[in-house]
Amino acid sequence: MDNKVSLAMYILQEPVQYFCLTFMATMYAIKIYQLLKKPFPPEKAELKGDRVAGALYSLGNVLRPWEMESTRTNSYFYAEFLIFHIAVALTIGSTFFIPLTPWLMTPTVSAVIMVFMGLAFLIGLRRIYRRFTVPEIRIISSPDDFFAIILMTTFFAVGFGAMWLWIKGNPETGWMWVFFLMTTFFLLYVPFSKISHYVLYPFGRVNFGVIFGGRGVLNANPKETKTWK
Repeated sequence: MDNKVSLAMYILQEPVQYFCLTFMATMYAIKIYQLLKKPFPPEKAELKGDRVAGALYSLGNVLRPWEMESTRTNSYFYAEFLIFHIAVALTIGSTFFIPLTPWLMTPTVSAVIMVFMGLAFLIGLRRIYRRFTVPEIRIISSPDDFFAIILMTTFFAVGFGAMWLWIKGNPETGWMWVFFLMTTFFLLYVPFSKISHYVLYPFGRVNFGVIFGGRGVLNANPKETKTWK
């Protein structure tokens, strides 16, 4: 697809994006370095299992929805989780594919991305509703939780509109400007928000796996394993 845009749009799509991406990577590198310097909690229990195997088993927890009660009893939550996170990757990724590899963003590829955007938008609306109306969710929600989910849901809607016009052969529109401006904001904001949980997730799971793997709990008996989920 043709991607002839103004100089201002080019600056936003490439130099500004690269700067914001570098900033985000730098912040994550600092955060990961700080986490790696922290020692594991002291373990006083007798070593009965394999800590490395426990850590690996724990890391793969997200790929075993049948072992978590919330997703085992309601597969919709797991499908929602997958769709939403795939949509995040595709939506942000498209802001790099459009300026760098516009020939790959064919109507078919763009339509697939739009499907995920649309589904994620609906999921976002549902999550916003639940966060405001379910007491046990609302009581543990911070202002950042509300801001993040509302912003992400809006991002999917704006991306959907921008991609629709992109398919129609309009690479530079008001929708596209807002889409890229929101992306640059996300790249700057995410390292300081709860959206960065995907960076913290491996540390928590490894810590969990090392402790309970060393105690011989994880991956030892399937019935016992489920009690720790």
